[in-house]
Amino acid sequence: MGALETGQKKVEYVKIVKKSAKKKTDLIFTGLTFIAGTLLIVFAVVPTIKTVQEIDKEIKKKREISVALKDKFEALQSLDGQYAQYKETFDDITLIYPSSENFSLFLANIDAVVTRNNFLLKSVGFSEYKVRDSEFSFNVLEPYTVRLSVAGPKVYLITFLKDLEAMPMFPVVESLSYSEEADEDGNLGYSISLRIYGVDNINFYD
Repeated sequence: MGALETGQKKVEYVKIVKKSAKKKTDLIFTGLTFIAGTLLIVFAVVPTIKTVQEIDKEIKKKREISVALKDKFEALQSLDGQYAQYKETFDDITLIYPSSENFSLFLANIDAVVTRNNFLLKSVGFSEYKVRDSEFSFNVLEPYTVRLSVAGPKVYLITFLKDLEAMPMFPVVESLSYSEEADEDGNLGYSISLRIYGVDNINFYD
């Protein structure tokens, strides 16, 4: 009996050892399966997340572009409406700031301004404007110098100068010189230098 019981116990121990080994193997296999599954999920999900993020960025970017284009379109519509409203004014700019040194509007106005202030126009001349080193440079508008030689009473000089600078071409009085001796009519001679502007590019208004 003792030998039989001892043999049975050995068999049970063997079974227990086998079961433990199998359990360990199953656990290891389960662990490896879990790790492999996790890695597969990570490697599958991470690129997907990145792709989704990139798509989201692209959508946001396109929305921003769409908003910017909409704003630009509305601004162009607004400008188009303003242009239609002030078309005649814009057309006059070609005379106010002429191309090819066509200062016909200035010449048409200067005689009226001179006469209105009881002055006589003796001569008018145009020349290139000499830009001083300290002055800023011009991009589109090109300055020109206009020299007027007039004669008239001293009492109207200030009004005359103000009327000159109020002309549509926006001239700027830069210098003034005058003679000390009056003529037989009591008028003094004045030499006035003005700065006006034109456009050098002949196709600028096309």
